[in-house]
Amino acid sequence: MKRIVGIAFLLFAVLIITVSAFVYDQAQQTIGQTVTNVATITLKNSALGNLEEGETKSYTKANVTNLGEAISLTTSKANVYLHLNSDIDTLTTYYTTYTVTVKYITVPTGQEALIGTTAATMSIASPDPSGFALPAAGSWAFDFELTTTAEAVSSDQATTATIDVTAEST
Repeated sequence: MKRIVGIAFLLFAVLIITVSAFVYDQAQQTIGQTVTNVATITLKNSALGNLEEGETKSYTKANVTNLGEAISLTTSKANVYLHLNSDIDTLTTYYTTYTVTVKYITVPTGQEALIGTTAATMSIASPDPSGFALPAAGSWAFDFELTTTAEAVSSDQATTATIDVTAEST
């Protein structure tokens, strides 16, 4: 009996040493990464003033300064996509027409052919245009041009259009 207890004790000691060896046989690995900013965006808010019932007005940077370079951004790489999402479709109670045209005004070297062309259009019927690529890294700016036609209202109505601007890499 003493012999069996002795052997059992010896086996138990070997088992503890073996388990201890497995517990202390450990390694650690780390993985580091830096998330980089692909674009820095600056926006301007604009106040358009009053619009009478049934009246149609067009606005450009010539009569509303903040529509010039309404969006400006600097990209750190080519083919960053710019997305514009608006709530213009919620303005149907107050407007028959509410159209925002987004035009290139400042572009990086080599992209000069884009200056003055339309990048996107937002309207009551199509408030969220497809994203569009900025084909080169560098400084970009966009002017806004608006055309609005007011609906008939029973009292003065303050309205606001909100445009969310996001940039993402491909």
